[in-house]
Amino acid sequence: MDVTKGIFAITLLAGDVALTKDFYIRVFEVKPVFEDENSVVFQLGPNLLNILGEDAVGDLFGPAKVGEPSSGHRSMLTLNVANVDDEFARLQRLGFAINTPPANQPWGIRTITFADPTGQMWELSMPAPENCK
Repeated sequence: MDVTKGIFAITLLAGDVALTKDFYIRVFEVKPVFEDENSVVFQLGPNLLNILGEDAVGDLFGPAKVGEPSSGHRSMLTLNVANVDDEFARLQRLGFAINTPPANQPWGIRTITFADPTGQMWELSMPAPENCK
């Protein structure tokens, strides 16, 4: 298997596609590259993020079944940004709940985390300032 081209697309299931679409437009300041009555797709760097309505999954996962949202997070998607603190302030102005405020991590990055309406945890990161490691 040749995985050198990386991940092409990530699909997140959403109970409310319109709410989730609005979240991504406002948080990541991106416009959809495709949408229909069941889904909306955003280009995030070289990757596609597909938000698919839970009711529209059909046989996409078959024969496996779509599970219920869990009571805890099991994955996190990370985006590099120019300035974590600026993004933190912007998200607060937009009224979005932040899971963890800006913090320098021992492995040399500065991060914040928050969840989208599907429950997907996101992390924004940047290199930690040299004097903060």
